[in-house]
Amino acid sequence: MSTKRKYIESHWGVFFLKGVVSLVAGFYMMFTKHQDADFLIQIVGWTMLALAVIEIINVAHRSRRQHNWGFPLALGAVEMAMSVALLYTINPNMSLSELLPIRLGMLAVYVLVASLITIVMGFRSFDNLTDRFMWVVNGMIGCVLAFVLFASGNISDVAHVMLFGTYLLVNGLTDLFYGIHSKDALSELHAERAHKRSAKKGAKK
Repeated sequence: MSTKRKYIESHWGVFFLKGVVSLVAGFYMMFTKHQDADFLIQIVGWTMLALAVIEIINVAHRSRRQHNWGFPLALGAVEMAMSVALLYTINPNMSLSELLPIRLGMLAVYVLVASLITIVMGFRSFDNLTDRFMWVVNGMIGCVLAFVLFASGNISDVAHVMLFGTYLLVNGLTDLFYGIHSKDALSELHAERAHKRSAKKGAKK
């Protein structure tokens, strides 16, 4: 098996799990009645931790099969770092109200960088035009949301977190749909290979 398999060729369950986690968290941030921005930031932190754990599992799966695991490792490390930074006080001498703008800024930077990577991955990693379109559009929406987060200093902190929830919703839907599509494509590939093996056996007889 090639050691150069792309990240998008990870097990379909990785994308499915990430999609479910992102969708649940995104829906909660969008529609919760909680108006405590610090509490919602904690939810974001735990969400990032869950996504990081899924990527670590992905690293273990890919390394065992001798596939390229550098990108999922880097992605998991970034998500883990974001989680730690959001869940724990960056500076013990700063109050929560002083820390909140820093954390919101970190979310905006994360959305922008992750969305740019998604666009590049969409153009370079996908042969299927539907998958490529889906991931590129996902990245473009993320970039728009990132610029809105950067430029909307006059909206409330809770609204900032809700915008991040919107990003999670879009990302979650993309991951979920791609995971399901990958599973179907894999089933079709296995069926095609089984048919070819049967045809070869029949030809030998």
